[in-house]
Amino acid sequence: MNNEAHQKYLSILERTEFYDDEGEWRIAGADYVLMSGSTIRSWARVTEQILGSNAKTIMYTTGKQAGEQLAKSLLKAGLNHNELKPAIEIFLTNGGWGKVRTKVNPQKQMAVIRIRNSVMTRQTKAKEPVCHLIGGYLAGALGVIFSKKTECVETKCKAKGDVFCEFKVERPPIREHLSS
Repeated sequence: MNNEAHQKYLSILERTEFYDDEGEWRIAGADYVLMSGSTIRSWARVTEQILGSNAKTIMYTTGKQAGEQLAKSLLKAGLNHNELKPAIEIFLTNGGWGKVRTKVNPQKQMAVIRIRNSVMTRQTKAKEPVCHLIGGYLAGALGVIFSKKTECVETKCKAKGDVFCEFKVERPPIREHLSS
């Protein structure tokens, strides 16, 4: 990505608005809150303890809605569809979700995303993938990029001992995330 494009995406972050009277923080017109990574991991862990496998579906669906919202907010802020992929990489990386790298094949409408140091896997050990929220987020954001419904499967996970987390996003019928 060239420096000019990188600066364009960062300028959206620099236009973050905080409304002190309302206690509200907005990025690209969307409502945000600042939360620690340990809080997000705790929420995921407790949700899974209480709800079992249904928690994965809740986290994935919530993430998908959030990813769609981010992509749509970036379009409203003046980016075009071709600029969304690098912008989402920058927003997730600079937002503390981990170091994100995306390979998108627009013709096949699929993507492979790698995240080093995923917020969901820090200080976490597991027997199966744990990044359900991020998987949903990626499916939602890439669904906007492809202008089609997409699904995401985490194929590698740092919490399981892999070097990084890896996600495959494509048009349905991927369903493994619901049965994991």
